[in-house]
Amino acid sequence: RTIGAGGGSIAWIDKGGMLRVGPHSAGANPGPACYGAGGTEATVTDANVVLGRINPANFLGGSMSLDVDAATAAVGRIAGKLGMTADAAALAIVQIANNNMVGALRSVLIERGLDPRDFTLMAFGGAGPLHAADLMLDTGIPNAIVPNHPGQFSAYGFILTDARVDRHRTLQLTSKRFDPARASAVMAELVAEGIAALRTQGYTENIDVFRSLEMRYLGQNYELELPIAFDAFTAETTERLWQQFHDAHLARFGFNIPGEIIEVVNFSATVVSVTPKPEFKRIAAASGPAEPVGRRAVAYAGGRLDTPVYLRAALRDGHTIAGPAIIEEAASVTVLNPGQRLTVDGYGNLLLSAAG
Repeated sequence: RTIGAGGGSIAWIDKGGMLRVGPHSAGANPGPACYGAGGTEATVTDANVVLGRINPANFLGGSMSLDVDAATAAVGRIAGKLGMTADAAALAIVQIANNNMVGALRSVLIERGLDPRDFTLMAFGGAGPLHAADLMLDTGIPNAIVPNHPGQFSAYGFILTDARVDRHRTLQLTSKRFDPARASAVMAELVAEGIAALRTQGYTENIDVFRSLEMRYLGQNYELELPIAFDAFTAETTERLWQQFHDAHLARFGFNIPGEIIEVVNFSATVVSVTPKPEFKRIAAASGPAEPVGRRAVAYAGGRLDTPVYLRAALRDGHTIAGPAIIEEAASVTVLNPGQRLTVDGYGNLLLSAAG
C-alpha cells in the first residue's frame, strides 16, 4: 500500500477547521520550510525538527543545515490557527501522519484477519525510523527493525534483487467448462516467454518459476490471486485447484460457496533468476555500554524530556539502549520512546521492542 505520509507531506487546515496532513507534498524543491529553499508550509519534517527529533546541524550527515526558525514559524502558523502551542501542533502533525500509516497497516493486516502482534514492522526510508516507535504503540506491533542504511534501503535492495520477469494473460474459463489442455498451453507459453526474456538479458542459471491464477466466483467483480504448485492442469490438479480456491476465499473473506461456479480470469507466471549474493560481515561485539554523544530536549506525548543522542556508526553487536533515546545516522534518525528498548544485532540492524 502506498500512502502520502512522507517527510514532505504538507500540514493544512480544512474548511471544517480540522488539521490534515498530505496528500500534497512540498517535494524536494522547494521542500519543507526547514530546507531554507523558499518553502513556507509546515511539513512532517518541519514538525520533527520542532520536536527536537531531527538535529538541524546533522541533517544528511551534516552536509545540509536546517533552518529551525523557518520550521518553527511554519508550524507556529498551524498552531495559531488551532489555538495550540508549537509543540502540541507539531505532535498533532506527526500523529496524523502516523494515523495515515496505521490505516495502511490495517488494510494489509486486520482487514485480512491477521493479528498485528504476530508481526514485526520494517522501518525504512529516511523518515521511516522517525515514526517506527510511534507506530508500534499505535498498532500493537511489538517489534520493529531498522535495517542498515534505511535511507538507501530501496536502492540497496534493487542492486541485490534477483532478475525477474512477469508475464500475464487474460483467459476466462470456468469450473463448469474448464479446458485443461488450453490452460496448460497458456501457462507453458507464459513461462517460456519469461525464460526467453531473462536469457536475452544474460540470465540463464538458477531459474525458478512461480505460477498463479486470478480467480473469483462467477458474478463477483474482484479476484483472488492463487499460487499454484503444478505446471500442468490435469483432472487431479484441477479438482484440487477448485478446493484450494474455496479454502482461500474462506480464509480471506470469512465465507465460501461450495458448489458455486468458479471463474478463472488471469494467468500469471513469474520467472526468477536467483543471482549471487554477497556474504554479509558481522560487526564487532560491544566491549562496554553504548555511550551517548550528547543530549537534547525532545518532545514526546507526555512533554519534553532530556534525551540521550547516540551515533549509529558507534553502536556494536549486543549494545542495548533504553528509551527515550535518539539514534542518528547520515540519512535517517531513529526515535525510541520512553519505556521502549533497542538492541543492536550482529549485522548492525536496530531491533526495537515494546515496553515489557
